[in-house]
Amino acid sequence: MEFVVLLSTLFIGMTAGFFDSVLGAGGLISIPALMFLGFPPQVAIATDRFGTIGQTSTALFKFHKAKKIIWEYVAILSIISLIGSLIGANILLNIDSNLLQRAVGFFLLALLPFAFLKQNIGIKRNKTTKSKSVLGLFIYFLIMIFGGFFGQGTGPLIFYTLTYFLGFTMIEVLATNIIPWFVLSLASLVIFAMNGIINYAVGIILLVGMAIGGYIGAHVALKKGDLWVKRLFALFVIASGVKMLFF
Repeated sequence: MEFVVLLSTLFIGMTAGFFDSVLGAGGLISIPALMFLGFPPQVAIATDRFGTIGQTSTALFKFHKAKKIIWEYVAILSIISLIGSLIGANILLNIDSNLLQRAVGFFLLALLPFAFLKQNIGIKRNKTTKSKSVLGLFIYFLIMIFGGFFGQGTGPLIFYTLTYFLGFTMIEVLATNIIPWFVLSLASLVIFAMNGIINYAVGIILLVGMAIGGYIGAHVALKKGDLWVKRLFALFVIASGVKMLFF
């Protein structure tokens, strides 16, 4: 493998890992970047999922140390992620990724105003009702199916769901969703591996880069706080939504 490709992959991994830990949106960077390097969409998605193991490992350590994980939700979210990922990973093999990308871009932009209907959404922990929580968990399940086979845009959709329906702060979403996303990654990787669409040589370099970027991103998010994350989230959603719709 050419040195330039390896170096590019490491940089891609570090950048994507950083944004995964800060916004849960590294896939919006890494998957298009891998496709730009010449990998088919399915291989790019599967290899990116392999790399996220590095990001989730280092970010989990950092967020756990800061006591930002809402443990009461970890088990149910992990079970939902497992079931959703098994369904979604099989869909990847027969999906029109271009059409899906435009649909996700539309939803990211359409939902953005809801994140700012109340100033304290995502900034302070909000109380929620049982029915609202159940609805939120169902929407989360649908997102995990989507995350199992695509990944791009999953992070922002999770932010919308867990802050609005379950009352999480922005950093609590980042921290609490790490273990469910790790479960999703492992489950979908099994299916990707069985179908031979993971490029392990690139994936290992990507994993190292994402581990480095993930640790740095988690550190920055904790230091800057929820309001900073929310503002960055809005800018990132606008940029990525426009990109997915028109480019």
